[in-house]
Amino acid sequence: MSGCIGGPNKMSSYSHRERVLAAFNHQEPDRVPIDLMGNATMLLDATYIRLRDHLGLAPIPPVRSGTTANYYDERILEYFDIDFRRIFLPKNPAAHSEVLDDGTIIDPWGVGYQKAGLYVNIVHNPLHGATTVQEVEAHAWPSAADLYSVDGLAEQARRMFEETDYALVARNPITYGFLDRACQVMDMAEFMMALALYPDVARAIIARLLEIYKGVYGMFLDAVGPYVQMVEIGDDLGTNKSLLISPAMYREFIKPAERELYALIHEKAPQAALFRHTDGAVFNVIPDLLEVGVNVLNPVQTSTAGMDARRLKAAYGADLTFHGAVEGLEGDPTVDQVVAIVKDRIDGLAAGGGYVLASCNHMIDVSPQNIIAMFDTAREYGRY
Repeated sequence: MSGCIGGPNKMSSYSHRERVLAAFNHQEPDRVPIDLMGNATMLLDATYIRLRDHLGLAPIPPVRSGTTANYYDERILEYFDIDFRRIFLPKNPAAHSEVLDDGTIIDPWGVGYQKAGLYVNIVHNPLHGATTVQEVEAHAWPSAADLYSVDGLAEQARRMFEETDYALVARNPITYGFLDRACQVMDMAEFMMALALYPDVARAIIARLLEIYKGVYGMFLDAVGPYVQMVEIGDDLGTNKSLLISPAMYREFIKPAERELYALIHEKAPQAALFRHTDGAVFNVIPDLLEVGVNVLNPVQTSTAGMDARRLKAAYGADLTFHGAVEGLEGDPTVDQVVAIVKDRIDGLAAGGGYVLASCNHMIDVSPQNIIAMFDTAREYGRY
């Protein structure tokens, strides 16, 4: 990096895809790549609509429903010169969620949700109270084919690869990883207890999830694997101060399933980086994530214990690409404060490549002016 990253402007010789690949390969392209509207980088609906209206764009239909972050808008990606584009695995038209009289949504996993303001809360866990493997096996688990369809997807991916210069991403189709989903189908407190009291039950749940997840990523990457530069997956392991479960329990129950699933992903898309989302203070298990095949870490919550940007870069910057890290956008900071945050993240993470700038998690209630300031600063100050 030549001095401060905000050096003289120069004509870019990099395509969007080349810029991203250089960063993934720990090389310095013309500027830091930037991302929006992927796994954990969405705009919640109210924030999206304010930005859309601020930019003078006409309304478009949402790409999904039942959540509070439902819009994927190519026009906004173009406006900010975002380097990535997502390929979504379509739902099977026969798959549907049941809506009860009280508004509870029962999804194909049997999990019940209700909207509450900005959030969607779980109100029904189908394996609540289960203490035997037989109860786990008796649950009506969905199959990959029940959930998704790949009709026409390979041609769409090929066309996007040949007709655009963006870095293409296999968008996380399942949202929740092994720990997240197990806590949903059983109840979080109960699954945590099952790890200690009913380990065979915990293993049975994870085994069923692994079977389904391998089916989902197998069908998805059989269609799009040759064309994508990144594959998204996620599972939250951390809180603000520590891990959700001990490193020993992570390594015993979760890590083996990750290793098997991630091996399949790398087999189906060998040229693609594996993007792993996990919130929280996960510094101590980053070597484990590297071991199971993670290449890109998101969202990089630098405000949590042990996750200082410069510490992360010094310890793991040679092996990992960091994705996200821009916090402090909520709570109505000034534009100058946002600019300072973005510059600090670039200074801490961008040297030598290996950084993609994005918001740390979804933007919940962020003003259009601050979103614009974030990306304007990234494009200007983030030049190498």
